[in-house]
Amino acid sequence: MIELTLPDAEGGSHDLATELTGPVVVGIYKSSCQASKTMFPYLERIARQYAAAGVRVLGVSQDSDNITRSFAKRLGVTFPIVIEGADYPVTRAFDIQATPTVFVIDGDGRIAYSTMGFFQQQIEEVAAAAATAAGTPVVPILIEADQDAPKFVPG
Repeated sequence: MIELTLPDAEGGSHDLATELTGPVVVGIYKSSCQASKTMFPYLERIARQYAAAGVRVLGVSQDSDNITRSFAKRLGVTFPIVIEGADYPVTRAFDIQATPTVFVIDGDGRIAYSTMGFFQQQIEEVAAAAATAAGTPVVPILIEADQDAPKFVPG
């Protein structure tokens, strides 16, 4: 477990030992990454769909607070996003190779699922892993309008 408190772009702080207690979906990203820009609106859907079941979504930004606020606003992201800072402690702890990297952490603190980059079909896999971790039925996240969205964006 990561024993660390990180700020968010709104001036708050988040204890990662608490935040990373599942079920939680963690998305580590860089705002200049097109795959991250594609992934995060889907993570917002997952956050909204599974909030009542106790699933939380947490973003981890590799950017400044201003860039993080702008990213969240442009993409309509409402879940918390922490800023890891220049030392990249979360990126290093999880040995991130590309952004975005998304993890689903279950109630026992284990990584139940992970993916990097953007593959549209993996959105459903992230959602299914989150639902399973919460003990709730799986609900489709992709909608008909997503047929025109990219199926793959490299990280």
